[in-house]
Amino acid sequence: MAAERQPQSSWLWTTSVTLGLLLMEFILLSALVPTDWSNRVRDQEVRWISAELGLESATAIFATAQGWYGALFLNTGLVDASYRLLLPDEAAVRHTPELGKLAENPIWPWMKGRLDVVWYSLYMAIQRLVVLLAWWPFLAFALVGAIGDGLLRRRIRQAGFDYPSPLAHRLAVRGMLGLGFVVSLGLFAPVPLPPLAVPVLAVALAAALSLMLTQTQKRL
Repeated sequence: MAAERQPQSSWLWTTSVTLGLLLMEFILLSALVPTDWSNRVRDQEVRWISAELGLESATAIFATAQGWYGALFLNTGLVDASYRLLLPDEAAVRHTPELGKLAENPIWPWMKGRLDVVWYSLYMAIQRLVVLLAWWPFLAFALVGAIGDGLLRRRIRQAGFDYPSPLAHRLAVRGMLGLGFVVSLGLFAPVPLPPLAVPVLAVALAAALSLMLTQTQKRL
């Protein structure tokens, strides 16, 4: 029973830490990143995607990202509702002169900039997710190859009566969790990310998966 609780508590702890760091990253992003910087990050990634993946693939990626963003946030009214809720209504200010001085408060341009950054960040996260999914044939090929390689090496080790290394197995599992953690944080990272980072991460994941299977205990 204790052995079963330990992996479960480890997964819960890892998930909680990841979600907490994602929330902290999103809060810091919303509070500190300038709007102009978000625009430059988006423009740089657009140029990289177009140059490295080709115009046809880039067009499909942008269309898919815009469609998902529109379905999740624009068509549902979440974007408009956030601006209406947190910013003074221009029509109400025109009809109520007493609100004029309140509307001139410098906090409102700052608040609008923070909302712009939040929605830019969500759009960029969706676009990066679409780029990640666009590499699915390479990801599938790398993972299938890693599984086959790991199982074959495991059978060879069993035939030679070699004992698996618990340390190597543990490091491989932690490496896979770390890669998932990096990908999760990368979705909201306030820096431009090249699309060719995806196959690099896929190769690293495949290597960790192959090592984990190779060093898995003989009796599952």
